[in-house]
Amino acid sequence: MNGSVNHTGLAERLSTVVGIPVVPYDADGKIDHDLTVALAARLIGNGVSALTVNGNTGEFYALSPEERRAVLASVVSARDATTTIIAGVGLDVHTAVSDACFARDLGADAIMIHQPVVPYLAADGWVEYNAAVAAAVPDLGVLPYLTNPVVSGAHIARLTERAPNVVGLKYSVADPVTFTTVKTQAGDELLWIAGLAESYAPAYWQAGARGFTSGLVNLAPALCLEMLSALRKSDYAAASRVWQRIRHFEELRARDGSANNVSVVKEAMHQLGLCRREVRPPSHPLPATLAREVAMAIQPWRSLVPQLGRERVA
Repeated sequence: MNGSVNHTGLAERLSTVVGIPVVPYDADGKIDHDLTVALAARLIGNGVSALTVNGNTGEFYALSPEERRAVLASVVSARDATTTIIAGVGLDVHTAVSDACFARDLGADAIMIHQPVVPYLAADGWVEYNAAVAAAVPDLGVLPYLTNPVVSGAHIARLTERAPNVVGLKYSVADPVTFTTVKTQAGDELLWIAGLAESYAPAYWQAGARGFTSGLVNLAPALCLEMLSALRKSDYAAASRVWQRIRHFEELRARDGSANNVSVVKEAMHQLGLCRREVRPPSHPLPATLAREVAMAIQPWRSLVPQLGRERVA
């Protein structure tokens, strides 16, 4: 793209359900790359057009640099002409830049920059961090991931002045009022993606978000796309009906500060024959009592879960 990003075109492609694929492991705890490809192809084949590889549901912080790159390559190999690939990058600036350049060279369309995981985060430092990573890949769209309300709309506006390839934000502050304020301060040029998935998507959509992330999509993409369709039509009653159907499952993911966020998704996928249930520390497999609760939560809509077209996973 000769040093520039087509903001409008990329924003339109990202105004959708942005799926966050899980990373499946084999019996030895290594990444099952054949299954990674199959799961990505399953999502794409069932209408999911945007995938963030190496997101939080993909256990970004539990993977080595080599593993993150291999997972990205596996998912990219499954894409079709309609697929938008966003690569999750983060950690120190050097590592984030290196992974961003790898993603660019592999053909990703954008990067999502994870919020730095540090005990002390300065809002001005957040601007500097994201600007440095964005500057390394001017041909890629950039989506900073923001969970900390200390970063204001004014800081975001300053970032977009520094980094014109920032096309939007994955916004994950659990407060629709704060979101509305920040969005107003930041200006009108950005795409806002509700980063707290389906639970917050209706409220954030009414405040101006035009996409939402999803871990649930690993199970039932039809439900996620049904909510998207309802929101696009401003049919909030229909969106609420979807929300009610998935509420128990999403509550399980959010319990105890989202400690079992990924574990709940993988447990459900295991019960449905899609992948093994294992996760890596600091996540932990679910105890039997919670596994049974997952089974109850998915029972009302398990008939909507598409299969892999391959033998059941052991």
